[in-house]
Amino acid sequence: MKRYLGYVLALSRLLAQEGWCGFQGYEEILLRENPEIQLRKVLLDQAQYFISHRKAQQENVRCITSHYVIPMVVHVIYSDASNMIPFERVWGQMLRVFEDFRRVPETQGYSNAGVDSEIEFSLATKDPNGRPTTGVVYWRLYQPPLNWSSPNFCRETQDESMKRATGWDPSKYLNIWIVPRLCVAPSQGASCTNCNTVAGYAYFPTSRAVLFGTVIGADFFWGSGQPRSDRTLVHELGHNLALYHPFNEGCGSTNCLNTGDKVCDTPPTNQIDGNFAVRRQNTCTNDSPDMPDNMRNYMDYVPDAEMTHFTSGQIDRAYAAIHGNTLLTPLVQPTLRQITGTGPYGYIKAYFTAWPPVACVGQPVRLYSYSMGMPHIYQWIITGRRENRTANTQCPAFTFSQPDTYTVRLVVENLSGRRDTLTKTKYLIIQDTALRLPYRESFEGSTFPPVHSYIYNPDQRQTWHRTTNFIPPHGAYGRSRSSAALRFFDYNHYHEKDSWITPPLNLSPYTQPEVQVRLRFSYAYACLTYENTGTSPPAHRTHYEDELTVYVSADCGNTWQRVWQKAGRALATIPNLCIQAIGGIPNTARFSPDSNRWRTDTILLSAFKGSSHVRIRFEGTSGWGNNLFIDSIVVDTFHRLMPAHPVYLSTGASFIEKAYVHEGKLYLHLHKSLLSLNLSAYDIFGKEVWRLRDYSLSPGECTFSLPEALTEGVYLLRIESEGEIHTLRYWHSP
Repeated sequence: MKRYLGYVLALSRLLAQEGWCGFQGYEEILLRENPEIQLRKVLLDQAQYFISHRKAQQENVRCITSHYVIPMVVHVIYSDASNMIPFERVWGQMLRVFEDFRRVPETQGYSNAGVDSEIEFSLATKDPNGRPTTGVVYWRLYQPPLNWSSPNFCRETQDESMKRATGWDPSKYLNIWIVPRLCVAPSQGASCTNCNTVAGYAYFPTSRAVLFGTVIGADFFWGSGQPRSDRTLVHELGHNLALYHPFNEGCGSTNCLNTGDKVCDTPPTNQIDGNFAVRRQNTCTNDSPDMPDNMRNYMDYVPDAEMTHFTSGQIDRAYAAIHGNTLLTPLVQPTLRQITGTGPYGYIKAYFTAWPPVACVGQPVRLYSYSMGMPHIYQWIITGRRENRTANTQCPAFTFSQPDTYTVRLVVENLSGRRDTLTKTKYLIIQDTALRLPYRESFEGSTFPPVHSYIYNPDQRQTWHRTTNFIPPHGAYGRSRSSAALRFFDYNHYHEKDSWITPPLNLSPYTQPEVQVRLRFSYAYACLTYENTGTSPPAHRTHYEDELTVYVSADCGNTWQRVWQKAGRALATIPNLCIQAIGGIPNTARFSPDSNRWRTDTILLSAFKGSSHVRIRFEGTSGWGNNLFIDSIVVDTFHRLMPAHPVYLSTGASFIEKAYVHEGKLYLHLHKSLLSLNLSAYDIFGKEVWRLRDYSLSPGECTFSLPEALTEGVYLLRIESEGEIHTLRYWHSP
């Protein structure tokens, strides 16, 4: 397996491994050779305290173009046609870089665990003399200005000379070099005998200008077919943005801005040579709150396909570097875009997504362009069998009068005159169905998702599925054999969110105050506690907890309101809450419920009465814990007691003239003095929810405030004194 080079104290320690990232070792060499760089790094770390990128980035989609553009040039060093990397491979790599840094929905770069950096690396279309260029420059290694005798590139002896001979102005371009074979010396003073042991290396923007940029071995660049070819450049560009490896300095200290990777939302890991596989571990417990290791970060070492995100804290640090008078600062100036032919003057690529992807007739749906190249012209063409739509803004909104499946085409153009087109066939689904109540879904049918419902899965990875267990039945009721489930036991993508969304429900007939609408649903879950008693990875104990959230939309899914949420132990439905695994995690730790391991909750939907297109969304968030199940979804109505006048106690009590409840208060009119009055309130299940004891009262009217922090429903008041017990039923509405 090809691997990146981890943070180490000595480069020679790691050369037995294959395909590492050489950042740590070479950054240390650079600091020894140039002590003044250390001060610039300290100033950069301090800048993080004052500059923050934090924005509301948890929305599924946003209407925003790239905030920063960094011009880039790729230098290809080659010996003959066999290793002369074509432009098509470079372009494929640039698309992956854009998708990952911009967190583009419906691509491999999208993850709920990460954020959109709003940074765009743009291949130059003008060279330093203002002449047209593809942004890819070819240098034959046997010819001037290189005159190499071998395709083996030695970092220790050739790094600076290669960059001086071929690099473009580092105040205008970020230089990337692809060398035929990247070789390193196993120790100081030794010859470069280890080739293809380092995949690439990069320097911080606090380094010397002539050295700034990234060097990658050709075997580790996009399109080589090697396991480390997709995201080597993404990883190294992270270093160019001043990002450390998450395992830097191991666990570090509790001050997350001063130690480790200097970022607070990347859980520290004591795997000081990096993580090469995704596994359950919690190697550091000094972070607060203590979180399991999350090695899917682009700056760790897991396989390319397992990497998913940058965090908000990492982008804060990158922005601090951009604003911190580093080598990045001149590169992001807007005036440079026209000079280098980048951003709106460069290459362009169309991307888009929709929200919601399934909408209703007469309800809004919005399209979002995520296109590369900062286009200023947008042409949207939406075609169906009975109606079409067009628009020319970045994020247009539409309503449709006919149900259909619509094809969406986007044509974008930027100031360079370049154009690109993306077409998604039968992409938008518009429905005119709104089901009447009662609505019931037990997932017993063979179709999943059930008719008129849909799954929202923007990361295009594992999601909700129908599960069936015939012997014994494991649904939420009777002989039910099926349910909907998320395999969180196997779904090790932390914080990824997946939603199952019901068909539209018609609540418009239910406007009378006495008619209430409720959602009832059953769920089953067990969290996972894993205790590793071995030393590889280091011994640890950690809890893996997942989350279920219920949202309701009154406009067919355009906007949502959270109405219910539980996670971890609060979500668990087994007696001991978590399944324990010690030393290893056998398949027997995989939770599968029987009919006794379900819980049913009820949510009142009074706020959505009168709406004609109500959808309910069940969203699961992965904590790599255990399997989560939902079943027996019911939306129906019931009548509550809604008196036109206060409710009176009808009894011949010897001490009460009258008693009634009105607007949250209990009113008692007493015939005589009482030495001891006891009051209690009970819910419909007989559970006591409020009490007052041993009150002494005088004749006349007495007032008591009833508890407000109760759910809406029917309650029973118990009034007790002088050996008599009287009851009064009332309706509580918060």
